[in-house]
Amino acid sequence: MKENSKGMDRRTFVKSTIAAGAGMALAASMGGFAWGKPGSNEEIAEMSLQQLSHMIRKGELTSRKLVEIYIGRIQKYDGPKGINAYITVAGESALKEADELDRMAKGNTFKGPLHGLPIALKDNLDTKNMRTTGGSKILAEWRPKQDAHVVEKLRNAGAIILGKTNMHEFAFGITTNNTNYGPTRNPYDFSRIPGGSSGGSAAAVAAALCAGAFGTDTGGSVRIPADLCGVVGLKPTLGRVGRGGMMYLSFTRDVIGPITRTVADSAILLQAIAGPDKRDPESSWNPVPDYLSYLKDGVRGKTFGIPKKTFFEGIHPDTQKVMDETLKLVKNMGGILKEVDVKHMDIATPTGFNIVLAECIYHIESYLKDFDPDATIEKYAQQFGPDVQPPIVGSKSKPVPGYVYAQSVRDDRNKMIAGFEEAMFGTDALLLPTTPLPACKIGDDMETELLGKKVNTFLTFIRNCDPISVVGYPAITVPAGYGSTGLPIGLQIVTRPWEEYKLVGIAHDFEQASKIRKPPKL
Repeated sequence: MKENSKGMDRRTFVKSTIAAGAGMALAASMGGFAWGKPGSNEEIAEMSLQQLSHMIRKGELTSRKLVEIYIGRIQKYDGPKGINAYITVAGESALKEADELDRMAKGNTFKGPLHGLPIALKDNLDTKNMRTTGGSKILAEWRPKQDAHVVEKLRNAGAIILGKTNMHEFAFGITTNNTNYGPTRNPYDFSRIPGGSSGGSAAAVAAALCAGAFGTDTGGSVRIPADLCGVVGLKPTLGRVGRGGMMYLSFTRDVIGPITRTVADSAILLQAIAGPDKRDPESSWNPVPDYLSYLKDGVRGKTFGIPKKTFFEGIHPDTQKVMDETLKLVKNMGGILKEVDVKHMDIATPTGFNIVLAECIYHIESYLKDFDPDATIEKYAQQFGPDVQPPIVGSKSKPVPGYVYAQSVRDDRNKMIAGFEEAMFGTDALLLPTTPLPACKIGDDMETELLGKKVNTFLTFIRNCDPISVVGYPAITVPAGYGSTGLPIGLQIVTRPWEEYKLVGIAHDFEQASKIRKPPKL
């Protein structure tokens, strides 16, 4: 199984590769969970990080075996005509890491809380000597010299990097209909988008092509694909996770977050990557809570704001039905529902765009200079995909005026923050649909249909996520139901800054009470 510079082109891998023959106190956090005996490969692939970690630590499963299981599933279900979740599969290096971790485990030594767990990374997070494309053909052969901060933390925690996932080019889109590496397909319906820009990560998690994954979120790029693929996506507070070695779009808005099959797993992965980063001056030194300890801090007695204006307006009938059922369940669980109004949402879209379009030009050009010291947006203008070329190249030739950017960052953003603070007064969290509709068809890049009308695909799918990104609040999406055609629909929970511990407690309680998620039939 030969690999070039530790990272292999996924197409070559799928065609040619043959699958080779500080402890985590997770059992305590699971209470009376019945671990059971190791099952079939398919059952193992679908297991949570908690279950897999327990089996590895008990000697019931080796890391090599687990990597082989995921490699086998990638061969079977991924590739250009399959889900197309991966751009690069790190087959040889992943197996080599697994063997070393297995040697440690035999001696009852564990590297960290993620010991031996195969994790996928969105392809805009730097991986040393493994290509990092950003979904762009410009960077098709780029191999960074240093891991991103979060990748360093994952490796130190014992995680195995299984590969790099497909994404919307330079994270500038919500379909993951990548013109360079092909579209990623929704595991629940291959004719549908997985969402974006972290579509490959969400699809890989949903289809059990990895144990967990990471994405980045500028305006919903973790939550939207997690929602559309029926998994959990957690967007931390701006500054909670260091971003050194990430391809930025916006230092005012970008965050890195986990995508998992369970809420507890999202808490585990956030715990592993949270904290300050000397490469990211915006990262926070605020203490990192023990997120797993808050899993039992659930819904009962908490007050939830329901922002029906804007966030519940003009949504798909399937989404409305699932939200009605969800709010009824939350009430039955002991939650108190209170209708609220989040003010200044009329300025959310222009404020968000003014910030991103102004900042992305600096960030993209700066990143390209690591690859080519003489790089400019103009030099590579013709190599940007046709969908991202207009906003990126156009913003360089006609940039957002400085006074407009300053007003957006200082005045308008602060108005929006004040609107959220007022709406959330006296509440523990907001509950709202993650997206206004389930996944649209691949090819509906510009327009899709909602309530019998043609609507802008991008603006419609970001509508309920983008404002939360503008103000920098934390949010999580958790599976809440399925539409009439079997497509997943998610519930978005929003708390105040630094209250991720509350997010995971509420979401975990809802997840356990609803038991909604069903794996896709591949």
